[in-house]
Amino acid sequence: MRKINIEFSPEIIGSYKRLSYKVWYALAEFVDNSTQAFYDNRDDLLGAFTKEKSQLEVHINYHKGVEKSLKEDYFEIIDNSIGMSSGKLKEAFSIGSPPQNPNGRSRYGLGMKTAAFWLGDEWTVTTTRLNDSKELTLRLNAHSISAGNLELRIDEKDVDIKQHYTRIRIEQLHRRFKTRSIHKIKSYLSSIYRFDLDDKQLALFWNNEPVGWVGFANEDFVPNREGKIYKRTFDFSVSEKNVSGWAGILKSGGRNRGGFSIVQSNRVIQCPPDAYKPESIFGEQEGGINDLINQRIVGELFLDGFEVSHTKDSILWQDTQEDDLDEAIKLAIGDFKRVAVEYRSKSVDERGPSDSDFHSAFDELILELRSPELVDTIETIEVPPERVITESNQQIQLSVVESVAPLEIKINALLVKLYVEDTMSVNDPYVITDSTSSRDEIIVIVNKNHPFWNELSGSMGIKNYLRQCVYDGVAEWKAHFKVGNILPDTIKYIKDDLLRVPYIIERTKAI
Repeated sequence: MRKINIEFSPEIIGSYKRLSYKVWYALAEFVDNSTQAFYDNRDDLLGAFTKEKSQLEVHINYHKGVEKSLKEDYFEIIDNSIGMSSGKLKEAFSIGSPPQNPNGRSRYGLGMKTAAFWLGDEWTVTTTRLNDSKELTLRLNAHSISAGNLELRIDEKDVDIKQHYTRIRIEQLHRRFKTRSIHKIKSYLSSIYRFDLDDKQLALFWNNEPVGWVGFANEDFVPNREGKIYKRTFDFSVSEKNVSGWAGILKSGGRNRGGFSIVQSNRVIQCPPDAYKPESIFGEQEGGINDLINQRIVGELFLDGFEVSHTKDSILWQDTQEDDLDEAIKLAIGDFKRVAVEYRSKSVDERGPSDSDFHSAFDELILELRSPELVDTIETIEVPPERVITESNQQIQLSVVESVAPLEIKINALLVKLYVEDTMSVNDPYVITDSTSSRDEIIVIVNKNHPFWNELSGSMGIKNYLRQCVYDGVAEWKAHFKVGNILPDTIKYIKDDLLRVPYIIERTKAI
């Protein structure tokens, strides 16, 4: 019988950049190592922290260069955890070698390496372990390793044995992160390490600014007639594994707040706005749902012992685990669905973006409004005469109507013909409406090749964009035929009523 050996090619390092990480989960790999090292060496570190009048700190610094290229950009992750000796450092760079504690946050012996090379092609580790007199430094380069240079040189220098730290610097980054991404990174990291932050076990910093976690207070949850809040704990087994947690109904929800956070080893695996939403409670999630159940029902699920993905962002369900968990959660909190729909804390709809989303969007909008490109558009681009615009739009409309079948929506006697057209030019208008030619018909043509279409995100973004385009046409139609004029303020007044329809539908919806 012939035998072959399993071999690993050095080129595998280059494939790490193609892993399906989100940047916050990649950065979390380093925080996992820092916090797990603390928990594994708690007594020694607490003694050192007491003398130093300090605590466990992890600093994540992101430097964005002034040039358009990425050559000046880098990440730096610094902690004052236990540090690494030469033996621990060698162990850390043994690819795929599992840690001594398989139930902790460092699960597969891959996280630091894959995350670092996902972020950039070159990184440096500098570390010294508490009560060790040597500081160790080594540098890794993806291109060098892929070329077969597998020997890593460790530089040493003497330091005080009382020092303990690890500094990781990642350079030659593969991507640049802008304001919106940075807001998301900080929000996710605060959620992932909510228990460490709440218990004051960890001080986490982003560019020297503290990252904190604000959870839910009792006042956030819906009360029943006796004043007791709708928040319930549960404990059951799935595949002989213990599951515990809690669920509650928020007075004021939001599309980015609902759903369960999944927790392992007091570290969040999955959380809003990408929460775990079992179908029996939240409905089928394909394409996303934004009803009050999805906005208001929240909770935490502690699933220690379940398999987790390599990137530690989801559970790897086995056999019937997910279906069994779904059924158990339905038994525990199925009655919450009706309460979530029926409770009304105020007269306006609660669906909407989070504060973090607002600030991210606002910051990006400010940059756009201040851009030289916008100044040029306002100041230098000439507006053609109205007759030219009208004739051009009519020609496009005639071409589309003659060659494409519309989506037809009947609103009593009014027929809305919606064309979502992908053969128009990038230079054609984003939308063309004909709302005044017929009392019985509106034509709305949406240009899928307009650059703004590429700014839309997911089904919810497309729905809201099409809603705006169609409601513009309906508002113009009503202003023309019902009011007798088509003034801008009249259009906005009518459209305001139309934009309230989703909330009215939700308010009257039956489960």
